[in-house]
Amino acid sequence: MARLVQRLDPPGSPSATPARQVVAAIAWHLRVGSAWRALPSGFPPWCTVYGWFRRWVEKGVLAILMRALARRQRRRGGRRPQPRLAIIDTQSVKCIGVRGPRGYDGAKKLVGRKRVLMVDAQGFILAVAVVPADVQDCDTLPALDAGKEQWPSLRLAILDGVFRAHRCEEWCTLHGMRCEVVQKEPDQTGFVVLKRRWVVERTLGWLSHWSGLLRERAGRLDVATGRITFVACLMALSALHNPA
Repeated sequence: MARLVQRLDPPGSPSATPARQVVAAIAWHLRVGSAWRALPSGFPPWCTVYGWFRRWVEKGVLAILMRALARRQRRRGGRRPQPRLAIIDTQSVKCIGVRGPRGYDGAKKLVGRKRVLMVDAQGFILAVAVVPADVQDCDTLPALDAGKEQWPSLRLAILDGVFRAHRCEEWCTLHGMRCEVVQKEPDQTGFVVLKRRWVVERTLGWLSHWSGLLRERAGRLDVATGRITFVACLMALSALHNPA
């Protein structure tokens, strides 16, 4: 991953901190879930690591890398690099005591933020956004506008039952996609595996393995999005090198 990041954002000085050390420090921070200032002594200073992370987030390096790895993974699986199917879902998580936007999710009974994910048929993240938790699910789709523009090939969006509002269908039509809402049958009770819905749920389960993502720890929404994007890149690289 360090080599890929360096290609997208070459260091401006030969004496710059090696990207490999920075990537390793960010990965440790997200895996353990500690504070930036708690980085062990074997890593570069925390302010250097955080500075590089913010630089990559603001320049869109991590988002570009995430999309490139998704295309590469699709080619390896025998699929077209440009997906035609998108599965969208949200996840509400609590916030720790940091400044920044947040809200109360009445359905989940928590104060925090809401993550909006768009994945392909294999579960690899195509776009991600973070909004305050008090935003209704059917109003979170505009947060994916910038990410959807990077995937003009998408033609079908599969959504949860909470996206039944007419404005959700309008959003899909605006972006050239058909909208398919998947929900339980009236006679079904308990846990039921829904068509294609399990794919995005599995992706959310992958994210839960990273302690730094169990709670929202960033003060800025773009940094919170960048944290998920960084983990998505590592998961895609792991799948490329360990297909089993």
